[in-house]
Amino acid sequence: MSKLYFFPTVALLLSAINGHATMRCQQELIDEGDITFDVIRKCGQPANKEIFGPAIDPDGHVRDGAVKVEIWTYGPENGSYRYLRFIDGKLVKIWSEPE
Repeated sequence: MSKLYFFPTVALLLSAINGHATMRCQQELIDEGDITFDVIRKCGQPANKEIFGPAIDPDGHVRDGAVKVEIWTYGPENGSYRYLRFIDGKLVKIWSEPE
């Protein structure tokens, strides 16, 4: 097998193993690790946002180690919805589900 074909194949296999996802918005590409500001700049506002946390203690203070989780929904587009999960403003997961 020539090296020209070997390296792209290895790169594709490694990305599949890592489960790293990207999403195209018009001419832009968002990637896990992006922050909310960049996603809105590239994709616009989502159709829906669900926001959870961070956890608050009885005194009204944010609990140690608590995080804010957001699930954003885009679509439907081409028969599916695209979902983005953010933890403390950082994109950690991209997935899609059929309509």
